[in-house]
Formats: sequence, C-alpha cells, structure tokens
Amino acid sequence: MASITIVEPMRERFAQLVATMSPRDRTLFVGLVVFAVVALLGGAWWVSRSILGDVRSRVEQREETLALLSALAADQAEAAAQVETIEAELRKSDGQDLPSFIEKSAEKVGIATNLQGVREKQVVTEGSLEEKTYSVEVSKILLPQLTDFLYAIETGGYPLRVRSMKTKSVTTQGVKMLTVSMEISAFRLLDSSAEASTEEETP
Repeated sequence: MASITIVEPMRERFAQLVATMSPRDRTLFVGLVVFAVVALLGGAWWVSRSILGDVRSRVEQREETLALLSALAADQAEAAAQVETIEAELRKSDGQDLPSFIEKSAEKVGIATNLQGVREKQVVTEGSLEEKTYSVEVSKILLPQLTDFLYAIETGGYPLRVRSMKTKSVTTQGVKMLTVSMEISAFRLLDSSAEASTEEETP
C-alpha cells in the first residue's frame, strides 16, 4: 500500500513532465528512453553470455581433467598388473641360482664338458630388484650347439638377459669350433623384510 502511495505521485509528475514537452523534445525523450532500455537489455545479455561462456569453459576444463585422470588411472592399473606379472615370473626362480641353471642347460644340450665356468662379476640393487652379472665361458663347440645352448637358457624360464657375447673361432682336426664368452645378468626379487633389516643394520 505504501509503495503505491510513493509510485503514484512519481507517475503523475512524469506525466506532467511529458505533457509540458514540445513534440520535438517528446520525441527525443522517447528515443532516449528506448535507447536506455535497449542498452540495459543488451548489457544484461552480454553479461549473461559472458557468465555462461565462463561456466562452459570451466566445465570443459574439468571434463578434460577428469579424462586425463581416468587415463592416468588406467595406465597405473595396467602398470600395476605388469609389475605383478613380472614379480610372479621372478619368484619362479627362487631357490635356484644362475650358475646351476647354466650348468643344467649346458648338460641338456650336450656341452657340459665344454663349459669352462660361470663367475660372478658384479651385483646391482635397485629397490627390491637385484641384478647379478656373470661371465660365462664355453670352449670348442659347434655353431648348432651354441644355437641350442642360447635357446635353452633364453627359454628356460629363468629371469636373465644376455648382455653381450663374443665368439672366437678355432680349427681342431679340420673342424671349425667356437669359443664363446658371454655376460649374462640374472634378476632376483629381494625379500622386503630382509631388505628392511639390512637397511636398519647399515649405519
């Protein structure tokens, strides 16, 4: 009721003001009012469009971030599965060292007497993974025997890698033989509890 009382005198004054204007002034006034209304509506539209564009941009950024996080989670899950597979393969060789495996492989392909030795060279530990490098010497074998020996050690299920191999040919009684020097790395998964105790003992 109070608002009507306030608005009515203002409306009457506005009507009186317009009535006292000349036709030219009235036209200019109406044009000014129309311009003000259009400007007000246009400003409101621009502000709302700007706000909407900003919201849309934020939504797109969050969607991109979510997609990136999902991809990273998938990669992490795949990597974790690969680690579990590798660890399972490494644990298969528990209880057997590389020298005994090499000796059995040489015996399997008939060159046990040609195996001159398997000597440990160095040990490298990274986290829970231990890598031991051995030098393997085999003398006076035929090329097919070398091929069979390499196939036996690389497919025998032992976690190893042939790092390097050098061959020297010799002729014995008219037969070309090979003397082979190899460097082979063997991998082993360390026991976490043993590793922890070793670290505690280290000053």
